Parts: sequence; structure tokens; C-alpha cells
Amino acid sequence: MTAKSKKAVKPATKKKPVTRKKTPEVIFEEPTKEWSSYLRDEIVNVKAVESSGKWNTLLVKGQDKKKDPFMYNKVKRSYQVPLNSYRKGGGIYRILDDQKRRQIMKYSEEFPNGMTQQEFFERELGVDLNPVLPPDDNFWRTDRRGRVTLTKKGLLLDLNHSVDMLKYLILLSNKMLISPSYDVRELKATYEFMMVDEGKVTSKKVEQAEFKAKAYTRFAEITKSKEKMIGFIKSLGRTIPINHTEDWMKAEILSSLEKSPLDFLNIVEHPQYEHKIFVQESVEAGAIRRMSDRRYTLDNGIELGDLTDTISYLANPENQDVKMRIKAQIELAKR
Repeated sequence: MTAKSKKAVKPATKKKPVTRKKTPEVIFEEPTKEWSSYLRDEIVNVKAVESSGKWNTLLVKGQDKKKDPFMYNKVKRSYQVPLNSYRKGGGIYRILDDQKRRQIMKYSEEFPNGMTQQEFFERELGVDLNPVLPPDDNFWRTDRRGRVTLTKKGLLLDLNHSVDMLKYLILLSNKMLISPSYDVRELKATYEFMMVDEGKVTSKKVEQAEFKAKAYTRFAEITKSKEKMIGFIKSLGRTIPINHTEDWMKAEILSSLEKSPLDFLNIVEHPQYEHKIFVQESVEAGAIRRMSDRRYTLDNGIELGDLTDTISYLANPENQDVKMRIKAQIELAKR
């Protein structure tokens, strides 16, 4: 027997390298800061309030709002931050917030977590603005920048400048003496000056001019027709006099327009304008009775309610037979 044959050795198989999936690297991005400001891109004109208020003693009686409140160039007014009432502990009223923070780009390195309104103005003016400091060290009583002096010329404030914004806040803190806007200047007789946003006042004037122009256009449309003029006057709940003339009607309509262009437009553009005319014609024909400004009834005594209720009743499909009867009475009355 031949020597034992050697067993064939199988070649070793190479193990495939295990590929591990790479965990994606998570990149944490810092939240984008929302920059803010304690200033405003706005121009405010501080003007003297007309003479119906504080300046009344300087004027001749009966001449309110017709004369300059500063009859003499030497007349001035000076304003500081007022004191708190005794009930609130006294001391100087705080006009700068020291709690809420805003991100200010200009001071982002020094105040990465934002800064309060007081901190902002302290950096802008380079002074401690703490209102509880002793009187001798208190900005609000010792520094000229803590006082605003006004003359007959008033004052123009650019609220994008820190000093002007501070003056603005000082003036607003005098709530009994400074009106915060032109629109509310007559709400208190104690107001001496008012804050006037010229942009807003101009926009309001433009808006009023547009209302007026539109009102005159509608006036021209209405006064072209005698029937439309009669309709307008009836929409006011008024009866046309027997001896009326077209000139009289035009004058009445014009008077309504001049009194308030906006109210005039609200009348002629009201969705129930034609219905109001119909109700007035129904009253004149005797089909509907006006018992008072807020009470209407049918000629048989059925209660209808106020003007709006009456219009709704006549618009109801279930009451069209009543409306047709009223129309017939109107037509008969016009003959």
C-alpha cells in the first residue's frame, strides 16, 4: 500500500472587512439673533396745544384757539421726569425699563444676552441713570440732559438719536401736561404741548381729502336727478316739504356733505340705502307708521321694531305679499 497521501489543504478564505456606517456628524448651529433697538426711525414734532387749555389765562376771553398760546417770546416751559406719588413710595418716576432685554447689535459683544433699556441709554450717554441715586448724584435732577425746555417754536425730535429719544420719554412721562398725539390733544384741559407725528397727520389729511373728493363725486351724481335728491333726503327719514325746490334740496344735501364727508358717504353707500328710502315712502303713504325713532308698525298695528327690523321684515320672502300691498299704497299716494 502506498504511503498515506497528504490531505489537500483548502486555501484560507479572507474575511470581508466589516464596514460600519458612519454616524452623520451633528452640527449645532447657534440660533440666529434677532436684533432690536430702543430707538425708532421716526420724526416727532412737539407743538404747543391750542389755547383752549393751559394757556387760556394768557388770552382774551372768547378767543380760544385763535391766538398764539405764547403771546410773549419769553414764555417757556421746562419738563423733568415727575415724582412718584406718596402711595407709590415717592422718588423719581422710572421711565427706563430695567428688566426686559433686547439684542442690540452695537453692544452685542459687551451684552451677549441682550441689554435693558436703562443699560442701553447708560451706554449711549455714558452716565448712571438709576433713578434712586442720591439727589446730588442723580442724573434726572442734576444733568441738563434730564430736562427738556420748550418755547413757542416747539421742538423737533429725531427718535433715531438717543438724546432725542430720551427727551421724548421725559416729555411723555408728564402725562398731565403733554398730549401723546395730535388726535387726543383736546382730551385734557391741562395739556400744554402735543406730540405730532407729521407723517401720520399728513396721511390723515390726504385720507380726508380723498373722502371729500369722493363725496363731491356722489353729490354730483345725486343732484343730477330730482328723484335721487328726493331719495337721499328720504333716506334720512325726512319728509319733503310740499313747496320744495330743487335748489332747496341741493342745499340740504350739500349741508349734509359739508358737515361730514365720511358720514355722507356712509349714507349713500350703505347697503340698505334704497330700503331706507322705501320705508320713508311707506310712512308718507300711511302704510307704515313711525311711532318713534325706534318703533315702526304696519297700518294695521302689527309691530315691526326699529328701522333695521322693519327693513328685515320687508326683505323676508314670507312677507312679500305685505310688501306688494305697501308698494301699491305708495304708487297711489304719488298720483
